This record gives sequence, structure tokens and C-alpha cells, in this order.
Amino acid sequence: MKNFPFSILNSNELYTASTRIVDASKATLEGDPYTSTLCLHIGQGNSDLGKALGKALYREFTPLLLVHDQERDDSFFNLRDYASSCSHSKNPIQAAAGKSIRAIFDNVGNSVSNLGYAKETAKLKTLIEALGTSSAQQAIEAIVATERFEELKSSQDQFEKTYQIKIKTESDINYPLVKDSKLRITKYLKTLLYYIDTNSDLDGAIFGAAKEAINQIITDAVAIAHSRATRTENAEDKEDKKTE
Repeated sequence: MKNFPFSILNSNELYTASTRIVDASKATLEGDPYTSTLCLHIGQGNSDLGKALGKALYREFTPLLLVHDQERDDSFFNLRDYASSCSHSKNPIQAAAGKSIRAIFDNVGNSVSNLGYAKETAKLKTLIEALGTSSAQQAIEAIVATERFEELKSSQDQFEKTYQIKIKTESDINYPLVKDSKLRITKYLKTLLYYIDTNSDLDGAIFGAAKEAINQIITDAVAIAHSRATRTENAEDKEDKKTE
């Protein structure tokens, strides 16, 4: 049987993989009392782990934050660069309006996208507040940029909403229960895998199907863990660049 990489799986991935293994074992080894007992213990551990993780289960915040961060960056550049182009208009009213809006961007900072999440959020809030004044709104209307301004506000609100949900979800996690349930799952899952692997060599007709199904589950779990690790690494690289 393939090696099950417990150490590289996060809580969600362990929950998913162990649940699938239990289901596969029950389906292929129905009536085997030892398998049933081990599956019962693993199932109880999974139940506790699911309760501990709560809303965090299956939630992937890193890719969501990357998407929403890119959206607010795009909105920032969209309005900034449009105002800059309008400042060169032959229409004196639009030129003056474009220059006044661009001055606000210059004052707040033109490189907010290179900052960390928290610092960028603070800068964008300051920018949006400055652009929301009556004089700035008149300038925005003069260059017909109201929709671009609304997109900036909307993208910032969406990022902040997702970020706050992430913080709230993480604060709700019962970490002692997570640790205890993972230890329980790991203990009995290792025993189950060893039991099935050993018996598949002795009685392939009965245990062979379970071994084959579990090998596929392990392959899937490894692929998911590696994909998640790559996404996390890319997110960390972006965060590092923002704080340089």
C-alpha cells in the first residue's frame, strides 16, 4: 500500500482523506469486525475534528484573498491611470479635474499594491475617504469616473469582508480539540491501513479491492496537499514582496 503522508496534510485534508478511507473500507470490507471497530474510532475522531474546525472546514481563504486583492489593485490602477490621462485633456474642466484626482492618489501613495494586506487596506480606506469628499466627487463626475470609483469601493469592501471572515473563522477554531481528534484519527487510521495492507497479501480476494481504493485516495490526498502548498507559497511570496 502507498505511504500515507500524514505530516503534509492539513486538518481539512486529513478529515477528507480519512472520511473517504472509512467509506471505502466499509464498502469493501463489510462484515469484517476489526475493520468496523477501527472505522468507528476514526469516524468519532472525524466528527470531533469537524466540530472543532467549524466554518473553517473546506474553506480556502488564501486563494480568495489573492483574487480579491488583485481586484482591488486593478480598480486602484484603473481609476488612477484614467484620472492621469484625463489630466492631459484639451478640455480645461476635465484636465483640472483629472489633476485634482491624481493629486489625491499622489498624496496617499501610488504604490499601495506593493504593501502588505493590512497596510494596503489602511491606505485604500484613506484614499476612498479623500475621494468621497464633495470636491473630489465633483471632479470624478467631471471626468465621468463615478463607476470606476464605485468599483474601487466595492473591491475594497469585498476584500475586507473576506479578510474579516477569515479572522473570525480562525478565532472560532477549538485548537485543543483539533489536536486531540487528529491524534486519534492518525492512531487508528495507521492501524487500519496496516491491517488492510497486511491482509491484502494474505487474502487478496477480500482485501485487494479495499487496498486499491485506498491507494487512489492517498494519491488524491497527496496531489491536493501539494497543490495547496504551492498556492500558499505563491501567496507568501507576494506578501514578502509587499513588505520589502
